[in-house]
Amino acid sequence: MPFEKPFRFLRGFFCLSLLLICQRTLADSRGTGEKTERIIIVMGAEGTSEYGQQFADWAERWLQLAADKQAAATLIGDSLDARHSDLELVLHELNQQTDYTATWLILLGHGTFDGKTARFNLRGPDLTAEALRNTCDSIQHPLAVINCFSSSAPFLESLSAKNRVVITATKTGHEFYFSHFGNFLSAAAGDKQSDLDHDGQISLLEAYLAASRQTAEYYLEKGELATEHALLDDNADQQGTRGDQFQGLHLTVGSGTTAATLPDGHRAHQFILSTTQRLTLVSGEQKLLRDELEIKILELKQRKDSFANQDEYYDQLEPLMIQLANVYRSLDQKAKRTIYDSQVVPINAKKTSQ
Repeated sequence: MPFEKPFRFLRGFFCLSLLLICQRTLADSRGTGEKTERIIIVMGAEGTSEYGQQFADWAERWLQLAADKQAAATLIGDSLDARHSDLELVLHELNQQTDYTATWLILLGHGTFDGKTARFNLRGPDLTAEALRNTCDSIQHPLAVINCFSSSAPFLESLSAKNRVVITATKTGHEFYFSHFGNFLSAAAGDKQSDLDHDGQISLLEAYLAASRQTAEYYLEKGELATEHALLDDNADQQGTRGDQFQGLHLTVGSGTTAATLPDGHRAHQFILSTTQRLTLVSGEQKLLRDELEIKILELKQRKDSFANQDEYYDQLEPLMIQLANVYRSLDQKAKRTIYDSQVVPINAKKTSQ
């Protein structure tokens, strides 16, 4: 039929336009008193007071971010508990059954690797990659594990899983010198310069890219060989991606992605650290649904060339886009808006709503 191609084009254009419109919203609970996310910050064994002060400064930045997000925050390692070791406190906190829509685990300190076992150094018994994996596997909602310590790379391979973002400060367990990545990441998380796509919010992906770049610049300015190279994994392939493999927010061509797997970065871009401007607020439940729909849409787009014809592709894309549109329509229905027409309402009339 002569009208089939124009119709197919219009349907594709509608779906793409809707997806672009939906990008400018943020899951947040400000103003509602609801804490939809939890942030667990762990300060490891300091070694020396100099390192201890640095870890405390990084932790303070994360606590401030948690306060700004109105997320539930827990700090472990800043004081002694005579009844429990820090390891017991970390595992107990992670095992708590919660209704949160996301968990952030930030590990700040030193790490070691003996060629077989990677450890995050705590006061008392250390946290191994295997022990952390066993605990994290019980968490069903989205999880971000940020390993800001030396020799942390083996944690990525152990923790890599669906619906999970894993960041390590090093690319191998043998990068054992003190890691500065945690300093740059905690700073980038609240720096508006990190907002690469200028959408008014700083995602974990954006902060990771900024911190990776700043870490490399730190060694370059000192004229030293870089002893740490951060990795990010959020597609469960246990590979990890360096920051210099991205161009903007997307992986460069030839970075090893396949049609069967989304490239790293998409899930991390859904974890929002902070905002630089006022945005539409969505509830935790709405964010979970939105994020899952967006990932399904991206996965479908990844497989577009595998369809026998374009109609099959759009037949699967359309219902996903409609579901996504319904999420945003529910937001519009809750929003209270008043249109002021100078010909109807006096210009100096008192406004009663936004």
